[in-house]
Amino acid sequence: MRITKLTAILIFFSHILCAQNMKKCMTTKLVEYELSINKDYEQARANLLSETRNINNSSSEKSSAVVIPVVVHVVHRNTHASVGAGTNISNAQIEDQIRILNEDYSKTNSEFPNPPRSTFKNIAGNANLQFCLASEDPQGNPTTGITRTSTTKTNFDADDNNDANAMKLNSTGGKNGWDPYNYLNIWVCDLTNSSGGGMTLGYAYLPGLLAGFGSNAWKDGLVVDYRYFGTTGVAAPSSDGRTATHEIGHYLGLNHTFCETGTGSCCDNDNNISWPLSFTSVDDTPPTNGVYWSFVNASYPSTNSGSYNSCNDFAYGFSSDMPDMHENFMSYALNTWMFSNGQVDVMNSVLNRSETQAGRSSLKNGSVTVSCSTLGIEENIINDFLIYPNPANGRIKISSKNNLHINTIKIFSIVGKNVHYINNYRSEIELNLTHLKSGIYFVDISTDKGTISKRLIIN
Repeated sequence: MRITKLTAILIFFSHILCAQNMKKCMTTKLVEYELSINKDYEQARANLLSETRNINNSSSEKSSAVVIPVVVHVVHRNTHASVGAGTNISNAQIEDQIRILNEDYSKTNSEFPNPPRSTFKNIAGNANLQFCLASEDPQGNPTTGITRTSTTKTNFDADDNNDANAMKLNSTGGKNGWDPYNYLNIWVCDLTNSSGGGMTLGYAYLPGLLAGFGSNAWKDGLVVDYRYFGTTGVAAPSSDGRTATHEIGHYLGLNHTFCETGTGSCCDNDNNISWPLSFTSVDDTPPTNGVYWSFVNASYPSTNSGSYNSCNDFAYGFSSDMPDMHENFMSYALNTWMFSNGQVDVMNSVLNRSETQAGRSSLKNGSVTVSCSTLGIEENIINDFLIYPNPANGRIKISSKNNLHINTIKIFSIVGKNVHYINNYRSEIELNLTHLKSGIYFVDISTDKGTISKRLIIN
């Protein structure tokens, strides 16, 4: 078989993507190391065993949203002094990520009410959480909820157990976090891997660092690479903004849905109360055999039969043998869109438990003042435009709920190539994109009130 130049490029790029994904999230490695050196953390995780474990009896729908105060610490290279340049990401990029979090944690993300496949639609849970930038710092002073710190460090090594936390301290080239009992700290910086074999997009610690004397509480929070925080600005073309969604899932007590022992054996990774990393019971995410890296869509399993149903669910107490739930935010699939009801129950339980039982009740019950409005982009444009159907077979409609005029539409491939451009000057348009290959694309919609970016999947 003759391999064309284009085929060779695609093969090379697919190998890069697989290598990057192999270290997509470092949570498990860092938590295992922390458990080995931190007795308070180990005890807090173990205390869950003595707790009544009927967490799945709680309601997955709450009458009012729980507001989580957020502070975003941008730790940027000193060569990127201007806001929006390189590692010093813009306010708009931060706003875009907060928008995505609020959609994902309220089940208002674009995939609902008609997700790419409906297999688990009936058990998709609504966490009903609202993430808002803090408007008051720990000293009671007004703030935007964003800090910016210049560092001489080029990047931070996620493979090094010490450097993986260096962005969290002034003394090691980073920024001290705010009181983790009252704020969700998010550090955004340039992550690298000294051991090779991939790229880390983010990580977070499972709850428990605030227990005991809290001597390691400064590590609490999540870290996200600046290229995978949001979908606008300097975000990578392949970023869908779901890295932070995934890591906050860990922060609120969730484990990966896939079997972390690798391909070759099945396990129900997030329903194992005897495993120190877990101690949680999520009984509605099926067991898996290894990790799934590709797309999930309506044609699945016919195009992905090898990973459609990798384990016998009856052996794990399920009443039916279900497909693997690769669309879950806690998986590694290329497109994810849901939490399960069981996962929502775990997150609710974490927010209602004390810190000594690896909970975050102080975060839920705090009195920090927050700002749930955007910093610059008008709220109506962020949520105004719809692209449907999505996923699409090549023909789509783009429309504005409030009849905002579209100036231009630019469509970019996952590698950043501009593959479609159109002037419009209307509030609704139909596009024929059947000439585009299957994959993820990003649609930039320019209006008089600003530009937004939407993700589009073409099957």
